[in-house]
Amino acid sequence: MMRSICLATLVVALAGCAMPHSQVVSGSARPTLSLVGAPTDSELVLDGQLIGPANQYNGVNGVMSIEEGPHSVEVRQGNAVLAKKRIVAASGEGVAVDVMSGGQQQ
Repeated sequence: MMRSICLATLVVALAGCAMPHSQVVSGSARPTLSLVGAPTDSELVLDGQLIGPANQYNGVNGVMSIEEGPHSVEVRQGNAVLAKKRIVAASGEGVAVDVMSGGQQQ
C-alpha cells in the first residue's frame, strides 16, 4: 500500500515537470534586394548563381530577401552584363541596384 502511494506521488510529481523550452527570435528583418530598371528579358545572378528573371525584383512587384553580408550582384541580358555591383546588406536594409546606370550610384 505504501509503495503504491509513493509510486502515485512520484507519477504526479513527474507529470507536473516540464522540460525546459527555449526559442531564439531575431527582432530584425532580413535585408532585401531590388533591381531598378531591369529589362524584361534580363537575368539576375547573385553571388555567381543564376536566380532568374531580374525584372520580377523591381521593388514594386517584388523584392528578393537576401542574407546579411557582402554579395555580388549581376544583371545580364544574353551575353551582355548590364549591371555589376558588390553590395553589403545589413539587417532590415533594402538595397536597390540601378540597372540602367550599370549598378553605379547616380
